Amino acid sequence: MTQSNDKDSPEVDTTEAMFEQWREQESRVPLDDLRPQDGIVFLIYWALFAVVLLQFWTRYVLNDSYGWTEEIARYLLIAVTFIGSVTAMRKGSHIAVEAVITLAPKAVRHWTLVLIDGLVTLFCGAMAWYGYELGARAPGYMVSVDIPKSVIYWVVSAGLAAMTVHAAIRFVQRLRGQLEDETSGTVLD
Repeated sequence: MTQSNDKDSPEVDTTEAMFEQWREQESRVPLDDLRPQDGIVFLIYWALFAVVLLQFWTRYVLNDSYGWTEEIARYLLIAVTFIGSVTAMRKGSHIAVEAVITLAPKAVRHWTLVLIDGLVTLFCGAMAWYGYELGARAPGYMVSVDIPKSVIYWVVSAGLAAMTVHAAIRFVQRLRGQLEDETSGTVLD
């Protein structure tokens, strides 16, 4: 009776090659394409970190929690999400399902990506407008601090407006053929 070695099977070789390719892609985090406006999300992130650390310290070490830290942390997390999405939109690194597009012929892939970029532009623009409208109608102040609730709606709206600008730039570039139609995902054979 012979014992088969799993390392010699073709499935393991393919899986290892796939993971090695993934590790190689993940090891290179390009920081050379950061812009000054990307610094805003880093500032908000570190403010969020400081507030959560203060919340942890006061709740579990001092056993006397500050009430405002939970609400402010929630709003800072919303701000990090929408302001950080601007960088992801500029870089074209939002999550996408690329399985069908990757297998499509070149012309179909191009016009599908043009359509997607156009729809994303329209969606982000509409959501930016609705966010602004909600901010204008938001009544009252936050529960634990004396800041109008409309501020958070306007931060979300500003993030969506900036995403609209970057999506429109991508749409025009793709329409003119200035942007490659290659997808960023890994293709498995």
